[in-house]
Amino acid sequence: MRSAPTPETPEAASAADRLDRAVGEADWAAARSAVRDGWFDLVTPAHADASRTVFARIPTAVLRAEPLLAMEYGILLNQTRYQRLRALRFFVMAVRAARSDRNDLDPADRLLIRASESAAFRLLGRTGLSVSAARAAMALAETLSDADRAAVPELPRIFAVVGVSFFAGDLPNEALHAAETGIAEATTQTPSDGMGALALLCGIPALRGDLPQAAEHLDYARSGPWTDAQRDGYSGVLYRVAEAYAAMERLDSDEALSQLHRLAAMTTGRHANEHWILLAETLAMAELVAGRPGHGLAAVDEFVELRGAEGSHRARVRLARVRALLQLAMGNPDGATAVLRRDRPETRVARLEHARIALALGQTRTALTELRALGAERLSTRQAAEAAVIDAAVLLRLSPTPRRAGAVQRLGSLLERSGQRLALALLPPADLRRVSAALVEAGFMTVGTDPVLRPLLPDVEPSGLLSERELAVLGQLARTGSLAEIAASLVVSTNTVKSQTRSLYRKLGVSNREDAIAVASERHLLVIEE
Repeated sequence: MRSAPTPETPEAASAADRLDRAVGEADWAAARSAVRDGWFDLVTPAHADASRTVFARIPTAVLRAEPLLAMEYGILLNQTRYQRLRALRFFVMAVRAARSDRNDLDPADRLLIRASESAAFRLLGRTGLSVSAARAAMALAETLSDADRAAVPELPRIFAVVGVSFFAGDLPNEALHAAETGIAEATTQTPSDGMGALALLCGIPALRGDLPQAAEHLDYARSGPWTDAQRDGYSGVLYRVAEAYAAMERLDSDEALSQLHRLAAMTTGRHANEHWILLAETLAMAELVAGRPGHGLAAVDEFVELRGAEGSHRARVRLARVRALLQLAMGNPDGATAVLRRDRPETRVARLEHARIALALGQTRTALTELRALGAERLSTRQAAEAAVIDAAVLLRLSPTPRRAGAVQRLGSLLERSGQRLALALLPPADLRRVSAALVEAGFMTVGTDPVLRPLLPDVEPSGLLSERELAVLGQLARTGSLAEIAASLVVSTNTVKSQTRSLYRKLGVSNREDAIAVASERHLLVIEE
């Protein structure tokens, strides 16, 4: 780790003042130095307006020749709603220079530009381009000389930026490597510049279900050289999410919610934080653990509404799992299935949740079929634990087989090693009792008798479920009120449609088409293709 700059060093002097002076004197080397030292501070809310004013004084010809200045100016302009197209010009200008073979571009400057490029593409939802730039930045970082490293005072934050790009690209191992490299470069004095890197080291294992690994980093985050402002700010989002998941593994919803609500992003910045989908999902899970799945759905909808157009397809895909879980927790497996069919078809996440729904409905063969399809998939520890829980629960409903004992032993070993309990709690009551008893019998006493365990999903009442034909009629009712048209579309008689409509109304607790559509919409039973 490095030592933090002291107040007497040039790095600790105000980068904003130095930049202002350098621009006034047309000293572009000094301007580069000021921007390099204040790369993050210059774009914070406290300095952004003043920084934009200073950058506006720099001639375009100079910005074209100084890609580091062009990139920082582009970042500043991108923060203002009506300047984003202009910002793009400067991004392109800087990125082209960083990708070129120009010999006059400082290696440290090239690193800052490529890392910022990865962040810019990430925020635009261009994951492939973001990952490509992040990999280029990592390659540059690994070849930096000691002198070049010293030229980037907040190098750990650069590694954190790159790590978040890998995390967003679903490349956890590369994200962890970037974070480990960043924390190794971090200062040892409070406030250390390694919070963003450490937050990745906490968050990724916690989300993936590797609780012992997360716990080690969480201990350091609580006691190390960080301030509460860092833990609760943008750089600490993944740290607080990790704390929330650690609490949820103890089924402690109060602590999970407390951790989340310490984040500034949960009070004043929900609409702007790039991690909003992760925050929405984590908050919804905490409400589920609290026994309030309806509150969880409302929280997800609120996040999506705040994001407007950005809360569309990508958000629906990412949030499909938690929405399906919440629907199932509300006793609505039809709604859970509809969400998965619309938003996340044919993925390992969908197969896992379809297996969970099939278990709740007593469809053991369907559940095993869905789990079997996961055999060739690479699962996280959390996904593997949830699949193993459902597998054991299904087998314990059937006649004893040689595979049952092996499934229970595998589950016990996985839960014991990973520290997970939430996977067990995501079972209906009778299944949780059977699985817990089987774990105790297999020798996993601490897992099977853990006092925190309680079922988060209810037993489903089969008499209230809609059949496939009733769901088809419901879909047609949303389109037309004509029984003749519905009969023609489904190739059945009008009398059959009448009978199925009466059954549909009875199960929904309504007496007319308008109320049926309203209730069905509320329960997410209507799958509207977009």
